[in-house]
Amino acid sequence: MIVTVGKNGAIPLPPDEDFSAENRLKIGDILLCTIMKDKRSIKLEKFSDQSLSDKEIKAHGYLCRVEEFNPEYF
Repeated sequence: MIVTVGKNGAIPLPPDEDFSAENRLKIGDILLCTIMKDKRSIKLEKFSDQSLSDKEIKAHGYLCRVEEFNPEYF
């Protein structure tokens, strides 16, 4: 999926109907973000350990937590 990064690093995602049940994202999910070779695409996948703290997520460097949409970021 190609996404456009908004202010403060926010990434808008398509509606739930674009995801299968297993890939559906929920508020609070931890994602592994991989920048693809073309540097325009970001691969988002659920991280295997969903119990990490915010400090652990930040220390990893390639993880983020799904947060509620804030229109100020776009």
